[in-house]
Parts: sequence; structure tokens; C-alpha cells
Amino acid sequence: MLPRLPRTGRLIQRWLPLLLGINILLLAFYLVVDYQLVYHSDSAVKNLLAQEIVDTGQYFPRDWNYVNGDLWVLNTHTFIIPLLRFMHNGFLAHAASDLISAAVILYGSWLLTGLLEQSRLARLLGMAVISAGMSLIMAEHIYGQAAYGSLYYMACFLLFAYWSLTQARQGRQRLLWSAATVALTALVFWTNPQRALLFYALPLLTAGGLQHWLERRAARTASQRPQGRHAWAIAMVVLGLVIGTLLSVYTLKQVNNNLGLTLIRWLDFNGMARNLLAVINGVACLFDGVPHGNGKVVSLAGAYASLRVVGALLLIGMLPWGLYRSLQLERGPRQLVVVFACVSFAANLFMMLTTTLADMSSPEASVRYLVPSLLTMLPILIGMLVDQGAGKPLPRWAGIGAIALLATSAPTSYLYPYNEARHLPRHGLILATPDQQLADFLKQQGLRYGYATFWNAGKLTVLSGGAAQVRPVVVERGLPQPNRKLSSNRWYMPQTWQGETYLMLRDAELAHLNRALLDSYAGQPRLLRYQDVNILIYPHNLAAVVPGWDIQVQQPQHYKMDEHTLHQRGAIVDGVMTVQPGEEGNLHFGPMRMLAPGAYAVSFDVDTEGDGQGEFGALDVATQGGAKIHVRQPVIAAGKQRITLRFDTDRTLDMVEFRAFSTGRGRFSLSGIDIERIPTALEKQ
Repeated sequence: MLPRLPRTGRLIQRWLPLLLGINILLLAFYLVVDYQLVYHSDSAVKNLLAQEIVDTGQYFPRDWNYVNGDLWVLNTHTFIIPLLRFMHNGFLAHAASDLISAAVILYGSWLLTGLLEQSRLARLLGMAVISAGMSLIMAEHIYGQAAYGSLYYMACFLLFAYWSLTQARQGRQRLLWSAATVALTALVFWTNPQRALLFYALPLLTAGGLQHWLERRAARTASQRPQGRHAWAIAMVVLGLVIGTLLSVYTLKQVNNNLGLTLIRWLDFNGMARNLLAVINGVACLFDGVPHGNGKVVSLAGAYASLRVVGALLLIGMLPWGLYRSLQLERGPRQLVVVFACVSFAANLFMMLTTTLADMSSPEASVRYLVPSLLTMLPILIGMLVDQGAGKPLPRWAGIGAIALLATSAPTSYLYPYNEARHLPRHGLILATPDQQLADFLKQQGLRYGYATFWNAGKLTVLSGGAAQVRPVVVERGLPQPNRKLSSNRWYMPQTWQGETYLMLRDAELAHLNRALLDSYAGQPRLLRYQDVNILIYPHNLAAVVPGWDIQVQQPQHYKMDEHTLHQRGAIVDGVMTVQPGEEGNLHFGPMRMLAPGAYAVSFDVDTEGDGQGEFGALDVATQGGAKIHVRQPVIAAGKQRITLRFDTDRTLDMVEFRAFSTGRGRFSLSGIDIERIPTALEKQ
């Protein structure tokens, strides 16, 4: 309760539950209705993975391509799986899972504020802030896509389980909390050991280690034997860490994983300085402290925007200050949370400032790594300002004002998109957004299976309730190729869909497509137009005819030499890549494709001419950017020839290259490459 203002404190405490209730209602409206206006394919992934689990009967589908070593163990997609027995896998299934996630996030926040030993006033104010969304982008990170909201609630539950274990008596109670601590730690490490180390283990082991040291110091002062409660709890965390890491390593061997952002690099000083400014910019955006461009300054909206700017800047300074002021060498759950928050924030901030982990070209999106830490820091600051009366009166009340702005920001966080599109017709809870209208058009045209770029594919699949299945592709070197990240290899198998398919590209995307080259493989398509969307309809599955799609190579595939062929030396004339005498180097690399386990024959059609001294060049099949050579053969003879390289693999290969090199000792021409699957030794038996 606020000192010197007991009546005001009681009045605020009386009205805070009403504010909290309004925030929760607006949050539900945002997730069910408003979020349709900002729905995107990243958010649709949880629907798609849930469907893949149901279709394959595998909780970790073998054909799914995970990214950055992230295994979706008990992530938000889990809430969708049981719903698919009762409803279509459409947007309402997504909204239902988000409502469950929101309830879990708010429950975890209530547990966290309890660990902070706060007054009812401070706890309710903290809940009001977290339930308010704070900004459109923060609401997206916490509740919409919910990826970082789930990281946050796992931290809340792990802290609660750890502290409950240290307070549990011997026997059944201690056994249950030990199991909970081990299970929660194992889950976060199973999901991603590297991230779990930064977000959970390092902060919790530091906080628990400090509590253990304080416990031993107090026991020595009182000439008593230390109880070792924190030592046991730390041991349970370490046990969960080991179990989760082993499970992660084992599971990653059974599935496909794209390295992506795990290949991070250090930045130079200038890069670190740029990232520091970008982090400040991004955090200000999270707190809605960056006004919308071209907004009027002299207006009510402009006055409110100025308050949000000042409030965000205050919070950027006061949140670290609040952690610093809260750090005390004392025992108790409050200090456990404070130290945890300090280490988690510092570790993630260090990685963001000094490495390439975050792409700071979009700061408001890149600072998402700090969202779980910021959500933990906010209740700590609120407790300091409300319960402890920390700081001088003016900065303290300024801080409370900034917190009040966050607590009352639900209307601007949750209603902004809807206010701009209230004119849209609806069918029940479903708004006729442009994306929804496009999904309906696909259904009306009977287009059931097709391909589009990532940001169009996944969301259209979900918005159509699965009636129009649109799989993500990327246009590379003039041809559509599977975009396998967070996708299933099954989607691109010829046998997955028999019959008509389509390629859907917007006008700007169509400019990158080599229509003539695609037609040479797939034939002439039928064309449909819908606004700026071009729908090229083929009578068969594109996966059966475009090279690189079928990773099992059930039918032989041919690669032509054209203007999009990857090379360093040579020139293409009439479909032939040629290097002249004296030109040394790579006349073909790529196509950077994927191959399933099996045996393969890769045939190169070459033509060489020269005096025959030494080698004309060499051919090979490589992965890992050339670091791994699977088979290699020199080209010694002159004249036209077809050279076949055979190799096998017992695991899925990614970024496979068929390479041809010239020594410069004669003319070297390459007119085409063919790959076919051949029987393995076991298959021959």
C-alpha cells in the first residue's frame, strides 16, 4: 500500500480487479477477433505442426524440419492437438490455443508475484500490467504468437517449483516437488539446451547457489548444521539439465534440423554500438514508446503518444535500476527471483549486444529475446515502487505513472487493428480480412493443394481450415523450390497429392520466376488472377516434375545448364556451360538440395578437348559447403562422355552440391546433370 496515502491505496486496490477484468476481456477479444487482422504464417506454424502430429501419429514427426535446434516439446501447438478431434484446424483452433496460453501466462505471473512476497495491491497492479499487452508488438510476442510468453511462464513455474522444493518437508511432498523441478528443467533443456542455459539454468543455478551460500552462512553464525535444502534443489536442476540435454541430442538425431541462427558470430565494436542503440529502440517499441509515423502532435492522440514516449524512456532506465536496488544479500523467494531476473537479463542482453544472434534491422522484433526477462523485471519494479517506496518522491511517482500507463494500455494494444477495420464484414467470429477472402477464393475455385511463398502459405492453409492446403516455397534461380524450414518433407513428395496443383505468387514475386524454364519442366499452366495474386494451375503435382522437390528421387531428375546455374567460371551457350583453356575454377556448384537416406547415381554429361596432359578437371558430390566430399572422380579422357558418380547415405543430407571443376588444361564443357536413386545392398537382397 502506498505510504502516506492509505485511502488512495485502498481505493486503487478496490478498483484494480475491475481493471484486471477489463484487460482480460480485451485480451480475449484480441486473440479471438482482433488478431485475425495481424495473423501471419509464423503464428500459423503451431497449427501446421499440430496437424502433422495428428496425420503422422508421431509427436516429433520424422519429416518435419525444425529450426535452430528448437524441438517443440510442450509448446503452444500442444494445446491444438486435442482440439482437432472436435473442430477444423482453422483460426478458431489457433485462438483457442492462445486463450489457454494466456490463462497459463497469467497464472504463472500470479505465482511469480507471490514469490516476490508482494502486497495485494502490488500483485494486482503487476497482473494488470502483464494482462494489458503494453503494445501491439509486445502483445504479439506474449499472447499472439505466444512463443516468448511460453518461455516466460516456464520460468515462472520453474522458479515456483524450485522454491517449493526448498520449503518442502521430507517425504511425499519433497518427492513431488523434486519430480516437478526435474521435469520442468528437463522440458526446457529438451526443447533447446543452449537457450535453456541462458534463460533458465544459469540464472536459476546462480540464484540458488547464492541462497545456498546464505543458508550455510546463517547456519555457521547460529552454530547449527546447514539443512542443505538448496543443495538438493540445485542437484535436481542439474539432474533435469542432464536428462533434458540427452533427450534433445537423441531427438535431434531422429528428425531434421536447420542450423539457422545457431551459427552466430561475434560483432566488432561498431556493430556492438549499433546493437545497443537498436536494443533501446526495440525496448521503447515494446513499451509503445515510439509514436506512429505521420501522427499529429497537437491532438489528444499526440498528447497520449508523448506520455508513452516519456513512460517508455523512464522504464528503460528504471527497470535495470529496480533490479540493482532490489539485490540484497538475504534469504527468501524474493531474492531468488531478483537474482534470477538479473542473470537472465544480463546474459541475453550480452548475447544481443555482442553477437549476430539478433537481426537488428527490425529492432522491435529482435528484442523479443528480452521479453521473458522484461516480464520478470516489471513486477520487481512495481513491488519496489508500491511496497517499499524506493527512491525520491518525484522519480518514484514518475515511475508509478509509467506503470499506470502500461496497466491501462489494453485498448491501444488490443483494439488498434480492429479500430482501423471495423467496416469488414464477418461470418460469426471470422472477419472477412483480405487474407480470409483469398483463402475463400481458393476454396471456391476448388484449388485444394498448391504452393506459395512462406508469408502467404501457412496462414492461408489455416484460414481455409485446411480445405486449401498451401505449402511454402521460395523462388530460387528462376524455379520454385521447397521452403523446408518449419515445414514437412512429406508436403513436397509427389505421392502426397495426386492431381491438380497450383503455384500462387504476387506480382512482385512473379517477376523472379523464369516462366519459360518452369514451363519446360511442368508444361503450360492455366492462369487465374485475384487482385495482385497470380495463380498458375497445373494438371499434375509440381513436386513430380520440378528438380529438387522429391528428396527420395523416386523418378530420375535432370538439371539443365541455364542463366541461373551457379558457377564461378565459364559461359553458357545453347544450354552448355563451357570453360576455355587457361580458365581454372568451378564451372558448376549447387543445386543446394536435400536427399533422403539411400543410394544415388549422379551423372555428368561432359565434353573435353585438349592435349591430354594431366587432368581436365574433377567432379564430386559434396555437402557442408564443400567440407564433406561423398564421392569424387577426376576427368582425364578427352571427348564427349557421361561420367557417373555413385554414393550412399544413411541419413538425410541437406545443401547437396553436384560440383564440376576445371584445371584450365583444356576446354571443359558441361551440358547437364542427372540424378537417380539406385537400389542399396539391402534392397538388392
